[in-house]
Amino acid sequence: MTDNAANQTPRWLHFGILFLLGLVAANLLAWRTIEPDLWGHIQYGEDWLYYGSMPRTATHTFSTPDHPWVNHENLFELAVALGQRWIGGTGLMVFKCLSGLWLLALMIRHARRRDVPLMGAVAAMVPVSAGLAEFWLMRPQLFSFLCFGLLMLIFESAFQKWNTPTIAAGKPRGRILMLTVPLIIVWTNSHGGFLAGLCVVLAILGLRGIEAFWHHRKSSLPTVVLFAAIGLTCIAAVFVNPYGWELPWWMLISLSQPRPEVSEWANVLDGGVTAFPFIALSVLTILSVVLTKKRRDWVELVVLFLIAVQTLGHVRHLAFFALAFGFWIPEHLMSLWHRLVEWRPTLGQNEPLSAKAERWIGAELLVIAAGLAGLLGYNLWNFGVDRTKYPIDAVEFMAKENIRGRAVVTFDWAQYALAALHPGTTVGFDGRYDTCYPQVVVDMNFDFLFGKDLSRRHRGKDSGPVDSNRVLEFGDPNLVLLDRTVDQPAIEHMATRTDWTLLYQDALSALYGRCSEFDVPGSPSYLPISRRSITDRAPKGIAAWPGFPGRTGYDAFSPAVAEHVDQQLQTESRPRISRHETK
Repeated sequence: MTDNAANQTPRWLHFGILFLLGLVAANLLAWRTIEPDLWGHIQYGEDWLYYGSMPRTATHTFSTPDHPWVNHENLFELAVALGQRWIGGTGLMVFKCLSGLWLLALMIRHARRRDVPLMGAVAAMVPVSAGLAEFWLMRPQLFSFLCFGLLMLIFESAFQKWNTPTIAAGKPRGRILMLTVPLIIVWTNSHGGFLAGLCVVLAILGLRGIEAFWHHRKSSLPTVVLFAAIGLTCIAAVFVNPYGWELPWWMLISLSQPRPEVSEWANVLDGGVTAFPFIALSVLTILSVVLTKKRRDWVELVVLFLIAVQTLGHVRHLAFFALAFGFWIPEHLMSLWHRLVEWRPTLGQNEPLSAKAERWIGAELLVIAAGLAGLLGYNLWNFGVDRTKYPIDAVEFMAKENIRGRAVVTFDWAQYALAALHPGTTVGFDGRYDTCYPQVVVDMNFDFLFGKDLSRRHRGKDSGPVDSNRVLEFGDPNLVLLDRTVDQPAIEHMATRTDWTLLYQDALSALYGRCSEFDVPGSPSYLPISRRSITDRAPKGIAAWPGFPGRTGYDAFSPAVAEHVDQQLQTESRPRISRHETK
């Protein structure tokens, strides 16, 4: 990993290893494809583009159509809607991977400026990629991570000559620092992670100000004033959004409420596999900082510690921890390696390779590279919607039988359902959570899905006792779509309701309809037993993105296309008009 070691390594082997490490990082950043809210994000952005105005109240829902919608992810949704129009779903996945590699390249460039050899800088990106992998999805958080990377780049450029023998002798580059203001504006309108970014900005500026004053006293006052002005301007920047003060106020209220129902709000030790990259990053950080021979930047270490503490409380901050590690720790990690070489000199020595050894190693590199490249290509080429994870078969059945109306849908499928079944069907609750649903509606849906189990619940004080029946009456739904593998309390409850009947079932999903509509001959929604599909068959295969009946391609989310296909499906299927009007 040292320059000398690299010089002793055959050039082809050196670059071969770098290429393999790059493929490892690319696979880690590409392995997670679709997350449950992606359909909704694209649909909301497409709605805005198509109708020409931003919705102010909840859309695609029957339960609270007049409730104010504080959408703090507008820019992301516009971006993915345009991305769907221009490059399609596969293109979005390629962009996701490439944007992650670009961010890693920024970290490598930063490490190289701190005299870290290329091999060492690239190797340090592997644990960073592992920390990002679970969260590197096409979702608004992606824009938060990219904005955080740009923020680190701004601070790197602004304080490039700061850490000279006499602290702050080089002075910060104020014009570069001012770029934090438009960055915070973009971030505020893209994802709620802007509050984490704002805290990092204020922490770094505040600590750098303390550092400057400690070393230069009165002569540092212009610099301290500059930092204060930029910090205050960044605070003011969060009010530059369509909702003004309401958005940051809503964010503070929302973040003050625990969300045990959402796994990403759990602490890192309860976050499953994410505990392993966190432990690895933490151990590497501690060892590197303790044993490094490089100058320790106390500001970077304090901010890194604060981010790590936040990760302990909420696993979703692991990605920020990994990014900060990637910018600030590689030089200390390299110093740790040098210490290991001092203790075990053989670690830094490369024996000359025989011709036979070179051939074997070259063949091994080619095999591994081919496998990693093949895996990456397979994940991107075969992008689609997994029928074993999403109710594609159930939705296709609904389209075939012209089943429509107001649907209570399990949480992780709701945004797929509202986009796939538009415009004939609306949902009662979805992943937008409290941005457009009051806490009472949130609680009645989770009462239904979790039943009496309150171990993963935080209920509002005005929600009353747990009652699985309320969601089946609120807004008068006529459909219920559940996941048979995770919604056991709701499945068991539906078995006790004689006013609901099973219309469709496979090993993954169960679709119920209200008896007064689907069991009554002569009803416009009547569905004879012979036309129902009740099996335990396991869905198989990958559906073409986005998994909508009759809609594929770049314009699959267009409201005009959805309306046209919906009319065609009604014409081709048996006549059915629900008594419910959808909004």
